[in-house]
Amino acid sequence: MEQNTRMSMDQVPFEKLEKVGISRDLIEKMEKREMTDFLNGFRSDKLYTVNARINDQDYRIPAKIRLQSKEDGSVDIKVHPIQRLNVPDEYMGHKFTKEEKGALLNDKNLGKTVELTGRNGQKDNYYLAIDSKTNELIPLRASYINIPEKIKGVTLSAEQKDKLSSGHKVEVDGMMGKNDKKFSATLQVNAADRNISFKDFKQEKQEKQEKSEDQKAEKKAGAKQKLS
Repeated sequence: MEQNTRMSMDQVPFEKLEKVGISRDLIEKMEKREMTDFLNGFRSDKLYTVNARINDQDYRIPAKIRLQSKEDGSVDIKVHPIQRLNVPDEYMGHKFTKEEKGALLNDKNLGKTVELTGRNGQKDNYYLAIDSKTNELIPLRASYINIPEKIKGVTLSAEQKDKLSSGHKVEVDGMMGKNDKKFSATLQVNAADRNISFKDFKQEKQEKQEKSEDQKAEKKAGAKQKLS
């Protein structure tokens, strides 16, 4: 199978994973998308139970895991345990305002892009969000997210695309869900999940009424069939 990830299974440090309490079997049973993210160096979506030593005591704690390539070509394992929710005064060269801290603490999303300085000293635009499972502050380069022309059957306007690209919330109506049911939702880029998230789902009232009427009609038809 062609390898399209930053790292391969041959590079996974299984011995180090065993030391933190994660078996090779758990890794090999990852679903396709999770495995792809794992081999690309992203944090795992799921929490794993890992070994930890705190104040000279051994514990088993929940944490996310990820692979990290080192300069010498070797691969290390990084553990991201659940931490106390906190937004620092400064992060990657950016000083947070009171309003920005409030947005991150309340919405778990900064709601806009900001210029941050990477490890290589280069500045770039990033989205920022807080991981809902570990409370970590997660940066994501704005260039990583491609805003599509259509989402769930709805063609986005230029204004909607600009707002999404800038990290703002956008309300979109008339999207098509499962079983051809239309719904509306609030969309926003989520740096922690590296995607466009959907919140505040609302099924269109007309759709609900039509469904109710269809169900009533089906029940009547069924009753007539039984009687005949």
